[in-house]
Amino acid sequence: MGNNNVAGFLRLRGSLPFPSHLQLGTDATIKMKTFTSNFFYDIAYSENAEVLYTVEGSECKLTLRRNVCYDYVNMVSFVFNDSIICSDNKNICLTMVKAETGMSNGFMSPIAWTKTRKKVDARGGVTDTKVYLYGTANRCGLLVFECKRKDDHDERTAKAVTLAHYFVRSNLSVAISRSSETTEIGFSVVAKVGLCDGKFDITVEGPERHPVFALLHMFDEVNRSGIWKPSMCPHCRNTQREHSRMFLQSDGEDSDGRRQNAATIDNGGRFRGHGCGARVGRDFIVIN
Repeated sequence: MGNNNVAGFLRLRGSLPFPSHLQLGTDATIKMKTFTSNFFYDIAYSENAEVLYTVEGSECKLTLRRNVCYDYVNMVSFVFNDSIICSDNKNICLTMVKAETGMSNGFMSPIAWTKTRKKVDARGGVTDTKVYLYGTANRCGLLVFECKRKDDHDERTAKAVTLAHYFVRSNLSVAISRSSETTEIGFSVVAKVGLCDGKFDITVEGPERHPVFALLHMFDEVNRSGIWKPSMCPHCRNTQREHSRMFLQSDGEDSDGRRQNAATIDNGGRFRGHGCGARVGRDFIVIN
């Protein structure tokens, strides 16, 4: 699934490798694998990347699938199944297909979204965010669908889609014991789908491990506000700050901790735009 001509998967910091099998205590596992299925002679097939959580007999499966026909990817699907909410093994599915002006929501399973939110920027661009919180105090999850569109005229056409899933098994309502502590886990998977040169471009972040308390804090914030962003997890926010400090220190101090000469950016007024001849001094860092 690494052919950048049609779609690419990029594994970022903190992510577990595909394939792998991680034992989490005595009664919890996480498995990652890739496989090909649904062959139709030699002209059409599906490529899949799958994450499977198993905790005390219950399962949660995430599958990112792309359909290839004549070496051309025409559809990308996200398939979700959690045994505590999906009865009769029915999947929750979101399908994105190629459209003339971007991507189109080909199909989405009906979901009773917990919160929905629409944000319109100054240029008329629209970001739709839908979140679904589910489960119990012991075993819960958060499913996020974020769709960015150029305007508010066509709700089915998107320029970028983000799908995120957070999985938590906690000990909040059970007696703490040696065996139960081993199954307290928190993971996230974030898939970003867009178009590059007219072809699907896919980036996968995760599975990445998080402290359970940090994800539960995020769940509360998302439920309260209807807003989602990865930095709402305190663990992710603190990690980002730590990396910012390390970057600032490495650029601004020598090995003895003494500050080096401050950097200066000066375009001398030679071009117009955001620079417009401005001069920036001392140490700085830009965070998107």
